[in-house]
Amino acid sequence: MQSPKHIGAAAPPQIAPSGVVSVLGTGSIGTRHLRVFRDLVGAEVSAIPVRAIRRSELQASGFEVCSNLEEAIAGGARAVVVATDTSRHVTDLRLALELGCSVLVEKPLSASTSVLSEVARLTAQARGCVYVACDLRFDLSLLQFRQRLHEIGAIHAVRIECQSYLPEWRPDRDYRQSYSARAAEGGVLLDLIHEIDYAAWLFGAPSRVFAQLQNCGRLGIQSEEAADLYWETPDAAAISIRLDYLSRTTHRTMHAYGASGEIEWDGVAQTVTLRIKDQPPQMAHFPQERDATMRDQNTAFLRAACGGDPGTLTTFEEGAVAVSICDAARLSSASGKLEAVMDWRNA
Repeated sequence: MQSPKHIGAAAPPQIAPSGVVSVLGTGSIGTRHLRVFRDLVGAEVSAIPVRAIRRSELQASGFEVCSNLEEAIAGGARAVVVATDTSRHVTDLRLALELGCSVLVEKPLSASTSVLSEVARLTAQARGCVYVACDLRFDLSLLQFRQRLHEIGAIHAVRIECQSYLPEWRPDRDYRQSYSARAAEGGVLLDLIHEIDYAAWLFGAPSRVFAQLQNCGRLGIQSEEAADLYWETPDAAAISIRLDYLSRTTHRTMHAYGASGEIEWDGVAQTVTLRIKDQPPQMAHFPQERDATMRDQNTAFLRAACGGDPGTLTTFEEGAVAVSICDAARLSSASGKLEAVMDWRNA
């Protein structure tokens, strides 16, 4: 199988000398963006903390700190990462667009589709571009899976699993106080929307979804602890997805079954295995450091903000479709029936 150095390589960003990228929201994911932009992308970056207490910590780490987005723009920012709580994403995105910036919104784009049609009209008139941060689209092994998917022929079934243990995500803080635990903006559907995004990206978005969401009380949180989704692709392939916060062993896999064989992606082991009838299995390892996917994603964002190729970045429209699938899954779990995935433009 192809060497990983040929898969998903990103060109250096073409940034104007005066250009600065600013990160709004400096929790764990926002701080990671700051570090990756500065240390791995080599961009000039400023931080906009939501909590004033974070100012001294960020300054001690060597980051320029601004009080608000207007101050960051006055300092040269033309690209913004929105890494605030999900409930704020749309408000912060709208402000950044009104101020003329290109925006990378952390996933999920929003908690529901109810206000996305209004934002879409703004994006159509804005000077900047909008993308959603789903950095698995820059995972070398997933890109290899995508590249070789056609070799198994017409696909009839796909099984996706993403399972881990929420209390171990951030051992230094109480998971019950995190956004993941809140029913309005957390839960496995939104938290693990990566799986929904790449399923729609690789196999096509569904028109209807069946789902069961479950909170069995094991974690003491308000949001769903587990979700099972099922849909059929436009080509009649059956897609099934299992997401949960309950599994003590982290597990992230995808199996696709086709007329000529099958292909498996293991996102934890970073491997792709191809099995074609009457041929020996082909397995390849695509090692990648944890921050490499974010580095390549953020590089592509800066390149796109300057009018360049966005590569495999998740578009605003794709991010909205993923949220629409989540909306339909919640309806289905409540009704016990297949539910239509509504056009987010009409929400």
